[in-house]
Amino acid sequence: MKLKDIPYFVKFIFSCDDCEDCFSITDSEMLKFVIDESSREPIHELKIGQVLQFELIDENPKKYKVIDIIIRHLFDDTDSHKYGLDSQDCTSSQGENKEWLFSLLIKLELQ
Repeated sequence: MKLKDIPYFVKFIFSCDDCEDCFSITDSEMLKFVIDESSREPIHELKIGQVLQFELIDENPKKYKVIDIIIRHLFDDTDSHKYGLDSQDCTSSQGENKEWLFSLLIKLELQ
């Protein structure tokens, strides 16, 4: 089964505190625009120290280094994700907004 056909996905939040850039993704199709700088290919893994670029935003030639990865929102009910404000999430997301099972907060540092 293709990921795009699954109604639920993981929420990826790529957040850069020192540059105030934020990319929030619940649509698996949008991951093809998150590029590993060393291979120039879409990501297939995330690790501390990895350098990323976001090809979707043409005006953003910036490079970001992954400095931390945090697994969050491990609830037994996906409705729990709908309540309250997440201060570490973006104000808008890229791609289709889908229900999500948990979130990964990927903290970035501008290179």
